[in-house]
Amino acid sequence: MDSGPSAPTRIAFLDFELLLAQRLLLRAGRPLPIGARAYDLLVLLASQPGEVLSNRVLMAGVWPRRVVVEANLRVQIAALRKLLGDGVSAIVNVAGRGYAFTAVPAPQLAPDAQAPAGATASCSASIVAGLVRCTSKPAANARATSSCCP
Repeated sequence: MDSGPSAPTRIAFLDFELLLAQRLLLRAGRPLPIGARAYDLLVLLASQPGEVLSNRVLMAGVWPRRVVVEANLRVQIAALRKLLGDGVSAIVNVAGRGYAFTAVPAPQLAPDAQAPAGATASCSASIVAGLVRCTSKPAANARATSSCCP
C-alpha cells in the first residue's frame, strides 16, 4: 500500500543543503555550525519557500509549548541571516505579517534518479537567488514557480 509521497530528506537552496535526518546544514558540502533553534527555524522557513509565516507560527514551531517573546525570534533570524551571508537575503521580513524564505529551492531528485551531466548537486550555476515578491496582501491564487537544470 502506497502512503503517498515520502517526506523529503533534504532541502537544497543556493549552495546550501539541509540534511533533515542528520540535522546538518551544509554549504558547498561542508558542515556549518548552527544552533538547534536556528536550525529548526531554517527548516520551517525553507520547507515553505515564498510563504509568509507569521511570528506566532514560527515561534510555535521552534519553541513548542513554551512562552517566548518575539525578541527570541528576531535573534534567531539575525543569526540565520549572518550564517547564510553573502549579501543574499534569503529570509525577508514582511511588515506586520511575519517572515518569508525567498531563496529558490533546488529541485529534489528521487533517490534513484541521476542529475543531468554537468549539473551540480544544487544546480546553483543555473539558478539565480530569485526573490519572491511579498506584498501586504497577496493574491489568493498567487504561486511561485521555478525551474532549473536542463
